[in-house]
Amino acid sequence: MFNNLLVCEIDASFVCNYNVTMHVGHIYRALGDKVRRLRNGAGQTQAQLAAEIGISRASLANIETGRQQVLVHHLYAVANALDLDSPATLLPLPPDSMHKNDKPPTLPLPEKGLSSKQRREVLHLISSASE
Repeated sequence: MFNNLLVCEIDASFVCNYNVTMHVGHIYRALGDKVRRLRNGAGQTQAQLAAEIGISRASLANIETGRQQVLVHHLYAVANALDLDSPATLLPLPPDSMHKNDKPPTLPLPEKGLSSKQRREVLHLISSASE
């Protein structure tokens, strides 16, 4: 049944750099800005989104301005309310994580065993995980 199973080890540690520190203020301002943009894009008011995720409108206003830290379960509720694929979509990238002139990271994949489509899917998966 599993005769055609492809086993491939990939070291993606050079693609995803998680050893970057970010200022706490930047994290919450960037997250709040993203929540506000997505909420506006969805045509929701602060009151509507706040009611849907179970917090006050004032709390949502403070989150959107970066004045209030966000609980993890609220990230999930916001992502669900805004129809996002993952709560990770709300998390900001570290500043200067990729300079404008930098090329996107590439990943050495085995030449044999992966079709072009599979190679693109693996690269897409890893690059989206690093975002």
